[in-house]
Amino acid sequence: MGAPNSPRSELIALSAECERLKAELTANAQDRQARFEHTPLPMWIYEKVTLRFLDVNEAALRSYGYSRAEFQAMTLRDLHPVEELPALNTYLKTKRAGYMKSGTWRHRKKNGTLLTVESFSDDLVHEGSDARIVVIVDVTERMLAEEALRLSEERFHLVSSATSDAIWDLNLLTDALWWGEGYYTLFGYDRTTGISTHGAWAECIHPDDKSRITESFQRAISGTGAEWTEEYRYRRKDGAYASVQDRGRILRDVTGRAVRMVGGMTDITEHKKLLTQYLRAQRMESIGTLAGGVAHDLNNVLSPILMSIELLRINATDESAKRLLVTIEKSARRGADLVRQVLTFARGIEGSHVAIKIDHLIKDVSRIAEETFTRSIQTEIIAPKDLWAVTGDATQLHQVILNLAVNARDAMPAGGTLTLSAENIVIDAQYAATSRDAKAGPYVCVSVADTGCGIPGEILERIFEPFFTTKEVGKGTGLGLATAHAIVKSHGGFITVYSEIGKGSMFKIYAPADPNLQPTDITHTTAELPRGNGETILVIDDEVSILTITGQTLEAFGYRVLVAHDGAEAIAIYAQHRDTIAAVLTDMVMPIMDGPATISALMRINPHVLVIAASGLTTNNRVAQAAGIGVKHFIPKPYTADTLLVTLRNVLHP
Repeated sequence: MGAPNSPRSELIALSAECERLKAELTANAQDRQARFEHTPLPMWIYEKVTLRFLDVNEAALRSYGYSRAEFQAMTLRDLHPVEELPALNTYLKTKRAGYMKSGTWRHRKKNGTLLTVESFSDDLVHEGSDARIVVIVDVTERMLAEEALRLSEERFHLVSSATSDAIWDLNLLTDALWWGEGYYTLFGYDRTTGISTHGAWAECIHPDDKSRITESFQRAISGTGAEWTEEYRYRRKDGAYASVQDRGRILRDVTGRAVRMVGGMTDITEHKKLLTQYLRAQRMESIGTLAGGVAHDLNNVLSPILMSIELLRINATDESAKRLLVTIEKSARRGADLVRQVLTFARGIEGSHVAIKIDHLIKDVSRIAEETFTRSIQTEIIAPKDLWAVTGDATQLHQVILNLAVNARDAMPAGGTLTLSAENIVIDAQYAATSRDAKAGPYVCVSVADTGCGIPGEILERIFEPFFTTKEVGKGTGLGLATAHAIVKSHGGFITVYSEIGKGSMFKIYAPADPNLQPTDITHTTAELPRGNGETILVIDDEVSILTITGQTLEAFGYRVLVAHDGAEAIAIYAQHRDTIAAVLTDMVMPIMDGPATISALMRINPHVLVIAASGLTTNNRVAQAAGIGVKHFIPKPYTADTLLVTLRNVLHP
């Protein structure tokens, strides 16, 4: 045995140490290999020069589907799709030594499917070769989820941008409020100065709606429901209010507490206007039906009165009696005008349109105003002589100007100035584009201005509604401006109004004009009424009073008269006296057999029978109906003796 510290002893100790170190290295290598093999993430080692796989773990074999031998026969390039190889080559040339994350790649499995992966690598010497060890993380599911999220966010952004609704998202815990792009488009706010909290939103609600809406909102989030819907008025940035429908869905936590609310706000301002117009149209249709029935009955009442006046005038010798007849006639005509006024806005009667001069109407209204208005109201006229002619119904346009003048009078209880003026104007296409009712072309503009109290802004847009009035009960029907609007519209024109509180109002009537048209000269004659020569007239009406006075009038002016109370009786009488009856005057609205049925029956007896149709419902449809069955002469009720006698003469002696 060698001595201590002898060379032999040192050699034995060194050999033992080497064996220990060798065993330790072997154990470490085995430990590293075990960790390499059993790591749940795919791992491999490849040679840096050839890119050949030197080793792979079990996780890589499972994930990619290749055997170990197949892997070791492949290179790194074999895992990548062809289209990615240029990027891979660039990466391999530029990658640095040491640990690094290589980014996201696609790898092809043995079955051809692709994995999206991220790789992490580091340098390594493997069995004497320069190599890199790589750890693979499969991010396919994560990338699909991220892509789905990206598409969802893109879709939401597109929908939010494309919809006209104001999409919103409210955090009920922080009070933070997010708006989609539609909100800023609808209401004019911008993101820097917009409404970003629930409290700020509440401040934009119309004061009359705020309490109702905030209480409804609190009830919704305090309850257990998931839906909330309300309609209210919301303030735009410019201060105007829009009518909106707001809908929200409430999200709750596991305890049932409301934590979030998402929804959308729709601007329904135009919808509200259309609904109002629709309901108004329905109401007008109902009113029109009612007005038609009332008009028929009233005209039957007025007809005998107007017919009687002419008979009474023949026998009246006392001046006071003649003045009384004038008063009665004016009152009866005023009643007939009221009936026509109701029918004008309710059924749109168009009247008879001829070329007329507006200045004649203005001067006549001015004369009426000077004679009937209080002396504290001064009337001024500004009407040039070169005014263009307007095609229209003189009576209706006169009624429009007179209605506006009467309204102006009522607006000046303490006196003032009423100004009636007219001028020729040409509306160009640019102005017409800014107005809903205007069309380009020549117009005569009639202005009716006062220096009265003015019209409050909040009711200005309602003044043309039928039956809307600010006057006391019994002092206004609410038909004047509605009728004026209907008449002007039927003439193809439009009305504008400008008003200032305490300064007065100005209404402007724009009536389409024709600079080249010559107006009709309307003159009133006092010629003697035409008389008959013993001709027999069959009068048909279900109103006894009309039959009586019509018969007396015709007899007083030289005619023979046969009367029938309904269509059936008329047919029987005509069949018996067809050779002596010169003409037939029939009402169009009768029980048992109405006018059209009666006329058709008479024409079957005698296709050449001369018929005058009369009705208290003087609409274009009614006239067309009469013309459609061969009637060429139509007179409206209530008619006067002169209208009846002139019409009869024209029928018998065309």
